[in-house]
Amino acid sequence: MKPINVPSNVRVDGTRPHPVGADSAVSELGAGRRVHEDLPTVSVVIPAHNAQAYLAETIESVFAQTFPPQEVIVVNDGSTDGTADVVATFADRIRVVTLPGRGAAAARNAGAQVASGAWLAFVDADDTWLPEKLDRQIARVLESGVDMVYSDRFNIGDRGDLPSIQSDVQRMYEGDVFLDLLLTGNHITLSSAMLRTDLFRSMGGFSETLKNAEDWDLWIRIADGHRVAACPEPLVRYRFHKGMKSGNPLRMQAARNDIVGRALASARGRQLPPAIRRRIRGETARTNGADAARRGAWRLACVEYGRSLMAWPFQAVLYRDIARLLLGRARG
Repeated sequence: MKPINVPSNVRVDGTRPHPVGADSAVSELGAGRRVHEDLPTVSVVIPAHNAQAYLAETIESVFAQTFPPQEVIVVNDGSTDGTADVVATFADRIRVVTLPGRGAAAARNAGAQVASGAWLAFVDADDTWLPEKLDRQIARVLESGVDMVYSDRFNIGDRGDLPSIQSDVQRMYEGDVFLDLLLTGNHITLSSAMLRTDLFRSMGGFSETLKNAEDWDLWIRIADGHRVAACPEPLVRYRFHKGMKSGNPLRMQAARNDIVGRALASARGRQLPPAIRRRIRGETARTNGADAARRGAWRLACVEYGRSLMAWPFQAVLYRDIARLLLGRARG
């Protein structure tokens, strides 16, 4: 468990001084200029369901990488808009997988199944990468020897009161992040993640039975036995927009409880001290309550905050959240 210090010299446009040190040799590859034949190969998987609005921009950001991927795989998952037309414009540059609308987890798994690269990098069809995303992450992998790496992100679009850089509100961790993921939630942005293909397959990929948070579930399972590295600079633009999947608070509650329950029931989870297990359950319930309150599900919020108090009443943020809930109800 190691918190990451985020550099202050990054801007929303992604410009920053060229870093020096362990990643310099890799960064000098440039687009298409590989100086070492044994550098990792990367397959990029893009799940797309009714993604006409942003898909072309996403694909172009992948092709703009200074470290070019071995292949780009787009999974058209039952789209009924113009997604197929967008895909057709890149037909000679990408691999296409077509599904009948099985969901994002199944689409990512299908893309990973046909991937030929030693590493997998996922990007959602409404997000984009900065040009040096893969370059920086390959350098981090070579430096640290880990099986998975992620990065900070820029928040763009209809982000409300979120800051432009995600780490301003959510700390990043690296190393053994199993406990961090359970205590602080999902701090790994899916569109920033890159991991070994054989590791992904050995884990069975994303759970297709979960309706939400299947990425968080996979990261926890990976972190159970594998170290994770982080690139502290934002390398992804994560887009907020009206067409985003909106989580039902009851489904989100069920998914979080299921994921945490399975993690605590694992061999490593059972070895955690009782106080830590209670703290994890308390934080999970608080997150459920905050999510429900944000979506106007007041009764569910009260129930979850009560569960959080019973499990772990030592969270200052919990009392702040409860006060906000009561003030909001009083004003309503």
